[in-house]
Amino acid sequence: MTSLATPRERILATFAELPPKQRRLARFFLDHEDEIAFASANYISAQAGASPATVVRFCQALGYEGYTDLQSAIRIQFPPYRTAVQKLTEQLANGGFSDNLPAQISQANSENIQDTMSRVSKRDLINAVTAIIQAGQIHIFGSGLSAAAAALAEYSLTVLGFSARACLNGGVQQTLEVARISKDDVVIAITIWRYLRHEVEAVNSARVAGATCIAITDSLVSPIADLADYTFVAATEGAVHSRSLTGILSLIDLISAAIAAQRPEESMEALKRIDTLYRECGMLWRD
Repeated sequence: MTSLATPRERILATFAELPPKQRRLARFFLDHEDEIAFASANYISAQAGASPATVVRFCQALGYEGYTDLQSAIRIQFPPYRTAVQKLTEQLANGGFSDNLPAQISQANSENIQDTMSRVSKRDLINAVTAIIQAGQIHIFGSGLSAAAAALAEYSLTVLGFSARACLNGGVQQTLEVARISKDDVVIAITIWRYLRHEVEAVNSARVAGATCIAITDSLVSPIADLADYTFVAATEGAVHSRSLTGILSLIDLISAAIAAQRPEESMEALKRIDTLYRECGMLWRD
């Protein structure tokens, strides 16, 4: 069996030779590739009605070392789940970079914004904005590449008059921030492939505390998507090697604009206070 074959091709090629239990598992795998890309072997075995040992034997029958090896092969098929190294390797194999990089980047970012906005649920947007407006505190979690988006979300909400704070890494800082979460708060978690455990842990803790959770991520099969009360999915396809934050940033802009539209007078007063403080503290450059 060629190493270039996809998991689906391997399943179809060996299906007739599989024992009955593995055939049932094969059908489950064919119908749930997106879920298998991130679910644990124990979860899949429970959902498919097969033992963990059967799952491992099935993966080995397809020519993989085990479940995680097959799982990685499934992820590689999906453009959003290729690593930076894989993307750059593919880019170089396909002739390298475009002669017009500005146009290439512009097109990719425009497509990301359009794709992201087309996925927004108006009902979820209204409900998420209402939760933010009514929140006692707003805790924002985003690390790695997502840290820049988390910092923007903190700034955007703070200048609109909200008590918002971003936690940009795990460890002690996150532990202290999580300890402050109450049922009256809102937690915003931002994470994209490859998902970092800090954000997943933060949302889990927020659910235990009874806080409202908002996820900003790149897929409905993201580990924080099912945990959140409201999930917003952004297109993050990069033009060259890295993930693009354009879609994520557009979602933060959308949420901020929706808040300002819902409470225009309060937003104006908050912005005026910030502007006054900038001037009184001599923070602005003057000719």
